[in-house]
Amino acid sequence: MSAIRRAVILPVVLLILVLLAMLAAMFSFRIHADYAGAQAQANRLQTRLAAEAGVERVKLMLRTSRFDLGRWYQNPDELHRVIVWAEGGDPTVWGKNNELDKGTQAYRFSIVADDPSDDEHFIRLGITDESSKLNLNEATPEQLLKLVTTAVDENEEIDPQAIVDAIVDWRDGDSQPFGQAADTEGEYYRSLDKPYKIKNGRFETVEELLLVKGVTGSILYGEDFDRNGLLTANEDDGDQSFPLDNQDGQLNRGLYPYVTAISFENNVSNDQRQRVSLSSSEDTIRKQLEADFPNDPDVIEFIATTARTQAGRQGSSGRGSGPKPPAHLPGGRRRPKFIQPADPGGGKQGPESDLVPVQPDESELEPSAPSPNRGSLSGQKPGPRQQRGQGGSASPTKQPKPQGGPTQPEPTPSVPEFGGFIPRDTPAREAGNEPAEGEEAGEATPQVPGEAAGPKDEKAGQPGESGDAAKPPEPIRSPASLLRLQTGKNGEPLNNPLQLEHLAILMDRVTVEPADRQKIPGLININTAPPAVLQCLDGLSGAQIEAIVAKRPSLDPATKATTAWLTTEEIVDLETYEKIAPKITARGQQFTIESLGYADHHGMVTRLQVVVDMVGPMAQTIYYRDVTYLGGHFPIREEDKERIGVR
Repeated sequence: MSAIRRAVILPVVLLILVLLAMLAAMFSFRIHADYAGAQAQANRLQTRLAAEAGVERVKLMLRTSRFDLGRWYQNPDELHRVIVWAEGGDPTVWGKNNELDKGTQAYRFSIVADDPSDDEHFIRLGITDESSKLNLNEATPEQLLKLVTTAVDENEEIDPQAIVDAIVDWRDGDSQPFGQAADTEGEYYRSLDKPYKIKNGRFETVEELLLVKGVTGSILYGEDFDRNGLLTANEDDGDQSFPLDNQDGQLNRGLYPYVTAISFENNVSNDQRQRVSLSSSEDTIRKQLEADFPNDPDVIEFIATTARTQAGRQGSSGRGSGPKPPAHLPGGRRRPKFIQPADPGGGKQGPESDLVPVQPDESELEPSAPSPNRGSLSGQKPGPRQQRGQGGSASPTKQPKPQGGPTQPEPTPSVPEFGGFIPRDTPAREAGNEPAEGEEAGEATPQVPGEAAGPKDEKAGQPGESGDAAKPPEPIRSPASLLRLQTGKNGEPLNNPLQLEHLAILMDRVTVEPADRQKIPGLININTAPPAVLQCLDGLSGAQIEAIVAKRPSLDPATKATTAWLTTEEIVDLETYEKIAPKITARGQQFTIESLGYADHHGMVTRLQVVVDMVGPMAQTIYYRDVTYLGGHFPIREEDKERIGVR
């Protein structure tokens, strides 16, 4: 072989060897990449299973300790850094929160939640009761306005009332704009670049608010876009990084932690017995209360007889009957509309006691009537931040009274038996009757359905010679109303044997709802609601809210089993309690579980958000979402305790 041919073969062989080496390197790199990807998927699956193990742990806890707030509200011993699996095959550490040697492979879960009392250092290691929030489907416009006003930054030119109007129009079932802007119904949504239909139905999730006109991410989530309840560096640096914030050193949580679309409770007592309805017959009430008041037959007799007597005074005999009232009231005012709220739990709807008044729109007024001032619903921009949380509402301007002769008669409306809406606008006197002493001509006199109008006695509130009451009785808003009853149907004094010590049993076992109403939506849990939600209860002062929040951690579970502790612990008087009792509860039935699955030996975290509904002792999942994309920005690892600490 010539020297030239030998000189060519050598470079070719070397090139082939280089190509083979490159192919081997590429193959090795691909194998390692696939292995790393498979390992990452395995780690992701392990952390997800760890997070789901945390969800199952909470479900088991709720099955046995749903009414023990201390077990699930803040429990780092059972809900933080719990080992699901650890290297070495020692199963004795599984289910515990032991600390292992550094570098040991271990998968854990932590159940985390926002601590509303702190936004810098602490998280809460527990679950969240959905009844601690304001229900978007049941909240009044005034209640929504209080929360929206707090969520809107004072430096932004946003009208909170306009947002409330849009929320109301989104959930109602009509096509009439609620507010003065008149552009919060379907026309606005059809005019968008990417149009969609207005729902005109109940909210199903809180995130659905982002579809409502005027609601942005900054309003819904505030500055807390990672939803960990902690003021992190990027949430207090102005416009240097996402999200935008006002750099005031305080965390604006937005609306998200304070509102819900899933909160209702079964109309049963704490021991799962059907409650005793005050609309039942006397014999039924007596029989059902025997076990609750075994040594107080006079209490049972009083409840049974008085409930039916008061029902008669409130027009129960004419319930659902009678002519339909006219659309307009004297002076051009529109008679309140009523809507039948949908039952979130699929239970049977109640009758008139479930009707909800709908505020009239200006468009519903007669042309001759002046436009009323809607007070808190007027669309006026609220004052500065220091005025927020005080309601921000004013009493509506009174309508001018009709002048001249007596007004034309109107049919008597039906009044709900218990807990219903009793219109303030009552029928006028029949034509030809002279106004009573002290009344202005043409002014309507309240009249209870089923009772004939008669002359009033000289003493206000006393029956006249005909034996009829001069003014309608206060409605029985809740079982607490029984404690204040002192007079009977004809004004005779009652020997009321009920004492404050009976209030807890009454609130647990007795209801003013019809016997066939299975679910009560939108009640606020007085044991877990943060101050921002408690301020939505009309009748509670700021001092009383502070007293509630300060007192409830020291109470035992038996005391907090009903809402009666607000009165027995002298936080509010009986009159205030009776006013707010129909809107509050002492227990939750739906719970949000935010479970973090993670490992000690790598930084991967899986974050699950699950809402469960307690169907008896069983926890039924009604909402499931993987929110890992938000990040696991919580102090959950051992080294985090040194930096932040967990209380």
